[in-house]
Amino acid sequence: MFEMYIESFGKKLRCGYTTGSCATAAAKAATYALFNGKSLDYVNILTPNNINIEIEVHETNFYEDYVECLVRKDGGDDIDVTDGIIIGARVKKANEFSIDGGEGVGRVYTDGLSIKKGEAAINPVPRLMIEKAVKEISENERFEVAVEIFVPDGELVAKKTFNSRLNILNGISILGTTGIVYPMSEEALKASIALEISQKILYSKEIILVFGHMGEKFAKNLGYDEKKMVIMSNFVGFALETCVNKGATRVTIIGHIGKMCKIAYGCFNTHSKVCGVRLEVIALEMALLGYDMEFVKRILNEKTTDGAVNTLGKGNEKLYQNIAKKIKSSAITYIHGEVDIDVLVYKGTVDSEILAKA
Repeated sequence: MFEMYIESFGKKLRCGYTTGSCATAAAKAATYALFNGKSLDYVNILTPNNINIEIEVHETNFYEDYVECLVRKDGGDDIDVTDGIIIGARVKKANEFSIDGGEGVGRVYTDGLSIKKGEAAINPVPRLMIEKAVKEISENERFEVAVEIFVPDGELVAKKTFNSRLNILNGISILGTTGIVYPMSEEALKASIALEISQKILYSKEIILVFGHMGEKFAKNLGYDEKKMVIMSNFVGFALETCVNKGATRVTIIGHIGKMCKIAYGCFNTHSKVCGVRLEVIALEMALLGYDMEFVKRILNEKTTDGAVNTLGKGNEKLYQNIAKKIKSSAITYIHGEVDIDVLVYKGTVDSEILAKA
């Protein structure tokens, strides 16, 4: 059992690991078995946050030209629809390295996602994790490997997710930007946000709010001071109110355009179950700027904001600047102008780029 814990609202909660970590562990164990002719009971992987985790190998099967390893997903005390499911990897020798999805792993049937149309729904960070872990084993061998990730109950479990709305069909997505699942209730999350803001205020009256670890990493790469950063998750309004109450003088909100568009719309809890408005904000601003209405409709029908940005292409600085100004105005209105607000909007997940500042 994965033994990593956090304190949350006076309770000790056990962390879990993501579907991406499971797929990585299964692929690494199968690669080891393929080249060594013997199985592992446990396998160690390194998460993107440089945390080593040991994952039990549930089962190893040897076949004529490939090895198959199975891992059971452990969500810790954060139980979701994927907790307890089996995630497997089949690995065989090949002339070049490749990753694909088998049964139970969704496939992308639309443009505009971080994964290309037609590819398996294995997100960029898990893909990098799998490749790195596998090549630790295969780098001194004469052959590369072909990896196939599969989830026996994936198609059934996917019916309880949002995948079909994104045109990801026939299975779940392999996800995770940190490799670790951190369990927290909404109440506990807000308490931790408030505590972190209280601590950061002691260092500086200027606070930087980001949505998650990807945004935090991007902000650090841009040179923003990590000691001022607070991860607010989806609780934008709560974080802003807390900054005001704790005496902040300036707040910089740094976020992906998908989340930030919701703020422009006036939504200060950005969870998809609370607010799904994103593309509507881009489309409205395009219409106000006089874009061709057929093109506006095309953008509105994209599945993701990254897809919309890619379809828009270059030369849309005024569009993004106007959206950034509306995000800033919306945030200032929310806190009644009690704190100065700056915003930075970016696109992408792995290769992120600034779209606008205000």
